[in-house]
Amino acid sequence: MNKWRLPFLAVFCFVSESIAVDVWPKGDWYIHYFFVPRFFLIFLVLTAMHFGGTRAMGYGFIFGFLYDCVYTELLGVYAFAYTLLAYLAGKATKWLQPNWLVSFLLSLLAIALLDSYVYGIQLLIGRTDWPFAVFWERRLWPTLLLNTAFLLIGLPVLERWLAKIRRLEQGE
Repeated sequence: MNKWRLPFLAVFCFVSESIAVDVWPKGDWYIHYFFVPRFFLIFLVLTAMHFGGTRAMGYGFIFGFLYDCVYTELLGVYAFAYTLLAYLAGKATKWLQPNWLVSFLLSLLAIALLDSYVYGIQLLIGRTDWPFAVFWERRLWPTLLLNTAFLLIGLPVLERWLAKIRRLEQGE
């Protein structure tokens, strides 16, 4: 039973992104700014920190490909990005002492890198004509703000859950 806890948490974080978009208040800010929840990416960074980059890369590829199939029209963009970011988070954990601040900053850095990468791909293939300043103001800052709020509330909870899952798996 314990071996299903981490995949269940991954699915929960993945699905909670779309639920958060559906329940987000639709007002004037919603029209001008794009608030993108990146709960799964945060889960991925924390998984890389607690379980190693290899395991997180597997989750990143599978759920990135699923994200590509469900939410985008370009296959491979998120599968590659999630896998790469999981690898980088795993490598960064070897150099940095894992603690709350490192988890917080690595998660925000991963979100900024992911959104910038996706923006670059969209710009490259002609799907957007936003200059970088518009992307920065209308998408990146609101996304970082939303996910910062989530991290302040949810990071301690996710850290405890992942630490508990790790202890349970080591006890088997």
